[in-house]
Formats: sequence, C-alpha cells, structure tokens
Amino acid sequence: MNEAINPNFAQKATSVKIKLFSVFLLLFFIKAFSQSDYVMGNIANENGDKLPNTSIVNLRTEQVVISDGRGNFVIAAKASDELRVARQGYERKNLILNTEDFSKSINVKLFTIPQEIEEVKLTFRPTGILKKDVTRLNPPPRVVALNGAMNLYMRTPPNGVTPTATTPSAFRQTNLSAGQLNILGLASAIGGLIKKAGESPKTTANYAEKQEFYKRVKASVNMDYYLGYGLDEYDFDIFLAYADESRGLSKNYRNNFNKAAIESQLKMAFAEYLKTHNFSKKLSEG
Repeated sequence: MNEAINPNFAQKATSVKIKLFSVFLLLFFIKAFSQSDYVMGNIANENGDKLPNTSIVNLRTEQVVISDGRGNFVIAAKASDELRVARQGYERKNLILNTEDFSKSINVKLFTIPQEIEEVKLTFRPTGILKKDVTRLNPPPRVVALNGAMNLYMRTPPNGVTPTATTPSAFRQTNLSAGQLNILGLASAIGGLIKKAGESPKTTANYAEKQEFYKRVKASVNMDYYLGYGLDEYDFDIFLAYADESRGLSKNYRNNFNKAAIESQLKMAFAEYLKTHNFSKKLSEG
C-alpha cells in the first residue's frame, strides 16, 4: 500500500514545485516591466491657450507622441528620462522626469519665438504738385548757402605768387645805409607789435560764431547796394558765406568788428562774385 502511494506523492510534489517556479517567474517579469510607466501631461502657451499637435519625444526610447486637440498627451517613460516638447513657432523645451511626475499631470508651458520685423525703407513718392514736392527735396537754406559757398570757393583759382622783375646783385648800386640802424623801421615795428598785442588773437570761427557774425554784418552794412543788383536776402546769405570763405571775414573781424573794413572787403569780394553770377535777369523778372 505504501509503495503504491509513494509515486503519486512524488508526482504531486513535482507539480507544486513547477507551479511555484511559474509564480516566481511571473512576479519577476511583473517587477521588471513595472520599471517602465506612463506619464501624462498638458501643453499650453504663455497665454494659457492649449496647444494641439505638439510633439513629445522620449530621448531614451525615441518614442514620439502627439498632443490631442486639448493639448493632452500620454507617453511611456520612467524616472530620469528626458522628454523633448516641440511645436512650430514656439521655443523647444526639455523636461527631466522624476518620481513625482508619475503621480500627477505635468503642465508644460511653451513660449512663442519672437519674430523680427523687417526694416521698411520709405522712399520719396511725388504727389505731382511741384510746389509741394520741391519743399521735400530741397535741403534747408543754411545748408544750401554753405554748399554754394564751398562750391564757389573750390572753383576759385588759387592765389599764385606773381613773378617780379629784380635787378641782379652784380648790377645793383651800393646801399650806403646798409648796416645802419633804421630808426623809422624799428619804431614802426614796435608800434605794430604794441597794436597786435592789444588785439584779440585771430582764430577760425565755429558755426555758432559765424552765424552771429553774419547777423551783425547784415544789420550793419548797406543792404540797398546789393539789392540794387537783384539780390534778395537768400542770395545775400550765399554771397556772405562766399566772402567769408574767400577773405576770412569772421576770423578777422568777429572779435574786432570794423564796419568800414568789412564793407570794403565785401565790395571787393562782390566784384569777383559778379564775374560768375548774373542777377540782372532776376531783377528784370522781379
């Protein structure tokens, strides 16, 4: 009887061992697969608007999912995985997952990429009204006056040294006064030094000093003399800038204003100015 029972008992024991081993394998695989889980989240922009069609990539597994119409997504991952969230028109964002991210929904906020506006260049568009269009094209009167004066100055021929006839030293008469002290010349030189010491040093005037000097000249000189040739106030401003450049009026007289000397210099400069300018037509039209 006992011998008949023993084989059955051994068979049952073997079957129990197989079942226990199967359960152990099942628990092992459950434990292994439980290391990978799923994380849920929602994508929105900086204004709180939900962002559908956003790509979420698990950089470890290279799995890619797309957010739904409300910005929701679910992706397989585990702690320490890195997710990359990207959508066209927004800055890309990377997330490092931790254990807390698997127990709640992750809220991801994407920021819009700033767009640079192209530079717009405005060009002149004529209206067809000549009087209106000319005012937009012409520079200020002062600029025109200075440019005109500089152009005239550049066209003025240089003041070259004219040759003078001299007697060769071999044919000159003996100078009896050579080596003697010239009292009159010495006195004249001393007087010139004293006068020069009393005057202000002559320096080139800056723009503000020139404008102040021009105003004083226009208030002092006889304008009728120039108006009689057909010049108006604008034409006189151009001529005054020309005379200043060619004869250094502001440099010589702005600190030592001499009305008679300035008028004399202006008339001499005007005689040269008339050689290249004709105001008779303008006078007849006026």
